[in-house]
Amino acid sequence: MATSLLVTTSWDDGHELDTRMAALLADHGCRGTFYVSPRSREIPPGQRISATALRDLSTAFEVGCHTLTHPHLTRLPPAEAAREIDDGKRALEDVLGRAVTSFCYPYGDYDQRHVAMVRAAGFRVGRTTRRFSVAVPAEPLEMPTTTHAARYRADLLRVPRWAASPWAAFGLWRNWDQQARRTFAPAYEHGGVIHIWGHSREVDDNGDWQRLAALLEELRNRDGVTMVTNGELGRHLEGGA
Repeated sequence: MATSLLVTTSWDDGHELDTRMAALLADHGCRGTFYVSPRSREIPPGQRISATALRDLSTAFEVGCHTLTHPHLTRLPPAEAAREIDDGKRALEDVLGRAVTSFCYPYGDYDQRHVAMVRAAGFRVGRTTRRFSVAVPAEPLEMPTTTHAARYRADLLRVPRWAASPWAAFGLWRNWDQQARRTFAPAYEHGGVIHIWGHSREVDDNGDWQRLAALLEELRNRDGVTMVTNGELGRHLEGGA
């Protein structure tokens, strides 16, 4: 009997390579949410996704807010943090001509004050950078993830639990897609949520397009999989999907 499994992806910052990521997701029948920071300090202006490209992307995928300039929210005075959240939402809605209801905390840096700000701004989903979760999220405004599509230095401390030796653990860390397959195993057996996230420019810098494509194709071909955006996942949690 097929196991019920929700699969979602999300891609951060709003780089021009998000259009390539969107094409890859479409080729493999995957849904996704693109979290855009319209004036991100992390991306030179000439490399940010254009308003025209963002509108085109939004016809097939969800666009979420990643603040206006991509700051560490906990380093800002509360009023400035709230402005970053509200102004980012407003800027995207002006471009798209529709409501933006999903949010991602830059750097995964937030506390409960910021959760309250995100809620007050009208967002229904808040994505974090917590990883290795395949459970159904308990709180849509603090949604964890499963796998970061990159070699994440902090994961060196988590990988040894899946490996028989330090060398094997290092190999899993270097090959994040193999690490992902180990993480997915409980969800394959019992159901749950698989959430892959990352940055399109990071995938490009690491030459990981084929690695990501193979993983997405494996997920698409499993029985019992439903592909959703982050917002659709949030509505599912609320009983609306």
